[in-house]
Amino acid sequence: MRIAARRARDALAPLLLLCGFVAHARTPAPSAASAAAGSEAPTITVRAQPVAQTLRAYGEVRPVAVMRMSAVEAGVVQRLVLPGERVKGGQVLAVLGGPQAHSLLAQRQSALRAASIQLAADRHKLAAQLATRQTLAADEAAYAAARGQLQVAVQTLTLRAPARGQVLAVHAADGEQVAAGQLILTLQTRRPWLSATYYGAQALSLHPGMTGRFQPVSGGAIPVRVKTVSRALGPGGGEQVGLLPVLHGRRESAALAPSWRSGQWGTVTLVGPTRPLFAVPTRALILDRARWWVLVRTPRGDRRQQVVPGPTRGWMTYVSRGLKPGEQVVVENAFLEFHRGISQRYTPPN
Repeated sequence: MRIAARRARDALAPLLLLCGFVAHARTPAPSAASAAAGSEAPTITVRAQPVAQTLRAYGEVRPVAVMRMSAVEAGVVQRLVLPGERVKGGQVLAVLGGPQAHSLLAQRQSALRAASIQLAADRHKLAAQLATRQTLAADEAAYAAARGQLQVAVQTLTLRAPARGQVLAVHAADGEQVAAGQLILTLQTRRPWLSATYYGAQALSLHPGMTGRFQPVSGGAIPVRVKTVSRALGPGGGEQVGLLPVLHGRRESAALAPSWRSGQWGTVTLVGPTRPLFAVPTRALILDRARWWVLVRTPRGDRRQQVVPGPTRGWMTYVSRGLKPGEQVVVENAFLEFHRGISQRYTPPN
């Protein structure tokens, strides 16, 4: 029995092999068109969208004018104001006392007293016709000069604020002996403003009246407006912009800013002119050899196209140059498709 079953199986083996070959031959192979259709990556149709240009730079709140006040005469510093104190025009900032100051005042007062006595004596002589009017005029001039010198001495020994401002720094202390010409304090006499410097092509679109916001490193945001645009002084060049805060649609004023103080740093973002840009997903951009590219789908296949990226918002990047409306940009696997076949073009070094 076993021998008969083995002979029957050996006889049917060629027939089964032939049937399997026929069935395999009748199974349709995938067409080239269907394979190509399955490998095509999704695309997006680019359209022009109006986008406002944004200009960013670092800015610093700095005083418009700084005055350094020094001692005119030697003396001992008294009644000195504190750093950061706000002062009014004419307010006393410091007084110079001590032996040297007292000696100066005593000399000027003595000279004024002598001129006054001489003037009074000559007036009596003129009444008795013992002096001439020329002598009286000379005495009056000497008295006026002595009085002026006394007033100058009092003014030089008293430092007053020339205008309303804020004390930025104090370089002496009460009771300190200072020499003539020694720096005592630094005064900010005008309101501070925000200064930022822009470089490159973005500096060409700057003009007074542009609006934006100032974001200090300490947090918050302050609306600002460009007041002046001038050439930056320095080896780097650029365009220097002067800005003032604007709150609730009111006029520009540094006094309106709640945290507007000298020495504050932050980012200045200005809103520039609107221009048409093309939005594409950021993953569709390819960086190769320090240039940006995208793959554009055409009837003849995918074509490499160099582009110039612009601002980025979320997952989208706006392209400023290199694309036309209606073009199909490859989105998925763009990097792999861009570098397909690189192994055939790559030549290993010797």
